[in-house]
Amino acid sequence: MKYNKAKHSVAFVLAALLACQPVSAAAITFADMNQVPWPGAETSINKAAELGLVVGETINGKSYFRPRDSVSLAESCQLAYKLLIQTGKASSDSSITEKWSTVLTTYGIHEWAHPAISFCLEEGIISISNLGSFMKNGSNLPATREQAVTILGRALTTGVSSYTANATSTKFNDNGSISSEAKPYVALLNEVGVVNGDDTNKFNPKSTLNRTETAVLVSNLYKVLDEAAAPVVTPTITSQSGTIKDMNSLYVNFENSNAYYLFSTSGVTVTLNGDSSSVSELLTLFKDGGTITATLTLDSNTRVTKLAATSDDTEKTTEKETEGTLTKVKYDEDDDDGYIVINKTSTYTIDDAGDVDIEIDDDEYDLEELYDLFEECEEDDKTIEVEVTLNSKGKLTKIVGSVEDDDAVKGEVKSMSYDEDDEEGSIKIGSKTYEVEDTSDVTVKIDGKTEDFEELYDLYEDDEYLYVTLTLDDDDYITKIVASTEEEDAEEEVEGEVEKVEWDEDEDEGSIKVDGDTYDAPDTEDVEIEIQDGDTELDSWEELYYAFKDGKEIEVELVVDGDEVTEITGKVTVTKGYLVGFGDDYLKLEGKKSEDSFKYYFTEYDRDDEDEEEDWEDDAKDIDVNGLNNIDNLYDFYDVWLDDDDTDLDDDVFEMKITLDDDGFIVEIDADLT
Repeated sequence: MKYNKAKHSVAFVLAALLACQPVSAAAITFADMNQVPWPGAETSINKAAELGLVVGETINGKSYFRPRDSVSLAESCQLAYKLLIQTGKASSDSSITEKWSTVLTTYGIHEWAHPAISFCLEEGIISISNLGSFMKNGSNLPATREQAVTILGRALTTGVSSYTANATSTKFNDNGSISSEAKPYVALLNEVGVVNGDDTNKFNPKSTLNRTETAVLVSNLYKVLDEAAAPVVTPTITSQSGTIKDMNSLYVNFENSNAYYLFSTSGVTVTLNGDSSSVSELLTLFKDGGTITATLTLDSNTRVTKLAATSDDTEKTTEKETEGTLTKVKYDEDDDDGYIVINKTSTYTIDDAGDVDIEIDDDEYDLEELYDLFEECEEDDKTIEVEVTLNSKGKLTKIVGSVEDDDAVKGEVKSMSYDEDDEEGSIKIGSKTYEVEDTSDVTVKIDGKTEDFEELYDLYEDDEYLYVTLTLDDDDYITKIVASTEEEDAEEEVEGEVEKVEWDEDEDEGSIKVDGDTYDAPDTEDVEIEIQDGDTELDSWEELYYAFKDGKEIEVELVVDGDEVTEITGKVTVTKGYLVGFGDDYLKLEGKKSEDSFKYYFTEYDRDDEDEEEDWEDDAKDIDVNGLNNIDNLYDFYDVWLDDDDTDLDDDVFEMKITLDDDGFIVEIDADLT
C-alpha cells in the first residue's frame, strides 16, 4: 500500500543500515541525492556507504538515502559500536548482549539495537540512567548533536587509550550552550578534525543530527580510529566494593561510579550484617533511606553472584499491612508502573513494577499479569482478596491474595441462628437460609476487621443492621462472611449519550447530563471512571470533561445514588481532533481543548502474520474517507504535507472526525484540511 512509503522512524532505516556488510560506493546510486543539505556532501555519504556504515532504503527498486532525516540515540550507539568493530578496536560478544538483555527489554529498547547498546553500557559509553531518554511510546527519540558526539567521543577514548577527553571548554562561539558532560568530547572530536562548526563557528548542541551530517562525522571518525594504535584490553574484574547509590531488582550501582553491576540470572547469595538476606530486603532498606555498603563477587561476565552488605539502618525496615478487596488495577506498559485500589478507597502507587512482590493463590505474578487477572475476574464475577505490605514510608512492597468466587450471595440479614455447643449456625437473606456447618472454620470480617461468627451473631441480636456477602462451597455451606454495619444506599443505573459535562477545577466538583437528567459529583475524585477512547482509557473527571469539550461523542452507563453519580463506564463512539501522526494501522489525533493525543487503530492484526496483514490492507480499502478518495490518498497527502520543501501547507492542519465501532476501531473518517 502506498502509505507504507510515508516517513518512518529512522530507526528502521539505520537498524538495517548498520547490520549490513560493506558495499562498494560505485554500486550505490541514491535517488534522492539532490536533497543533501549542502553541496559536496555526496562525497562523504558515498565514503560512509563504501565503509558499510550507512546504506539506503530500497523502495520500488530505487535506493533512497533520506539525507535530511534525523538520527536517534539508539542509532548513535549503533554507529559507535560499528565503528569500533570495523576498525578492529572492539569485537562482538554475545554474552554481553545476553547480560544486558533484561535491562534493555525493561526500557523498551528495540531488539535490533541490543548488541550495540549492550556494548556501550558495558564500556561505560552510556549508563543505565541514559536509557530513559532513548524511547517514548515505543518510538526511538532523536539524538541532539551534543548527545551523538558524546557517544562517539567516548567510543574513541574507549577504543584508543592515547585519546583522552579532559577539556572543560570548546572553541565554538556557543560554548556556553554545550553541556558540561559533552564539552570534553566535543572539544576532542573538534581537535582531531571529526566535527566542525557552522559558518558562524557555532556547534548548535541542542539541534538534532541529520543523516548527511552523520555520514560526514562517521567517515572522519573512521579514519581517526583506523589509523590509531591497538585497542585497550579491559582487565577482568572479580569483585567491587562501595556504598550503594542506586539499585533495583536487576542491578547495583555504587557512588562515584558509572558502572552498573547486574545480578546473575542463576541467582545471588545475599547477606546483610553477616546474616542471610535477600535482594528484596535490601531494596526495602535502600528505599527507606538506609545507607548500605556492599562487596560484590562477580563472575566472568561481571554479573553479581554474591552481595555482602552492611548497614546500621536495619531498624528502618519496619513494615505494616492492610487488607481488603482489590477494586481497581492500572498498569502502564511503557513506564512499567501503575497503581492498585483496595475497597474503592485506598490507592497505592507503584512507581516501578519490578519492586513489588506479588503472589496470588501461591503463584508469582508481575503487575501486568495481575492487571490481566483482575480483568478476567471482573468478567467472571470473581474478586481478588489481598493483603498488602507497606514499608515505613507507606510504599507498597508486597501483595498477597487469593481469587474468590463472586457468585457470592449478597444482601441484608433477615435472621440468624447460632448453636454454640454444636458450633453450627445459619443466615437468612431474602427468602433463603444458608447453613454454617462449622462456625470455627468460617472466615468472618465485620467492617474490615477479622472477627468470629459469635461476634456477628451478637450484633444481629442487638438489632444491628447487617449487610453481608456470603461465599459458599460446592455444597452451599457458608465458608466466608464479609459484613458491613453501614446501610447500603439504593443505587440505580442510567444509560445514554453524554449531553453535557461540567467541572469546577478549584472545588473539584462537577456534573454530567445523560438521557435528559443531570447528576452531580460533589467530589470528582470519588467517581470511578473507565471510558474506552481508542487504545487508551479515560479514567478521571478531568479527562472526561476535556473529551466532551473536544466534541467527542461518548456512550456511558452511570451508577447513581439519588442525584449523585458514583461510577461511569462507557466508550467514545465518535472522536474529533487534529491529525498529528500516523502509522501503518493507526491515526493519532490531538484534541482542540485538551491538547492530549490519542491513537485510533483501523483493526487488530498480527503484524508477523502476512495473511492477517493482507486482510487488514483489504479491510482498509473499505473504510470511508470523506474529502479524499481512500486511505491511500489520505496517507499520500499527509506525507506530502509533512515535507516542507515540497509544499506550503505547513500552516494548515487536518481536522478529523472519526467514527469508531464497538471495539474502538476506525470505520469512517471525515478529513478536512483547514
